Amino acid sequence: MTSSNPAATPTAQGRRALPVWQVVVGGAAIAAVINLIVLFIGDAAGASLVLELNGKSDKIRAGNVIFMSVAAPVIGVTATVLLARWKPVFLRVGQIVGGSVAVLTAIGPLAQETDGGTAATLVTMHLVVGLIAVAMLEAIRRSRA
Repeated sequence: MTSSNPAATPTAQGRRALPVWQVVVGGAAIAAVINLIVLFIGDAAGASLVLELNGKSDKIRAGNVIFMSVAAPVIGVTATVLLARWKPVFLRVGQIVGGSVAVLTAIGPLAQETDGGTAATLVTMHLVVGLIAVAMLEAIRRSRA
């Protein structure tokens, strides 16, 4: 008897494949929670959490962190999964691009004129989002194997 439910399709290891939406939602939630923890640690450590943007001071707030921690991996992973429907190799390409973009964007806070605590907090947040995106794509890739 076969199942028409794609989530019930066993993989090579005998496990059920995770639906993509669960990986995306779960990964985005994990990224947001970890980055909020990083934000609170940075704040407790005395980082100013203020960036100078276009001549104006802009405070980094929890809402900004949640939005960016969720939006970036959701958009990137969803686009990658859609491309992978056409060519499965895009899952690996997406991992490489996602990790590379995280590292490249982490350079930005280091170039800003801000205190070291704020720079370290932002760099950590960028790398967390990249790591989570790579892990999300790996989970999706393995569930399809």
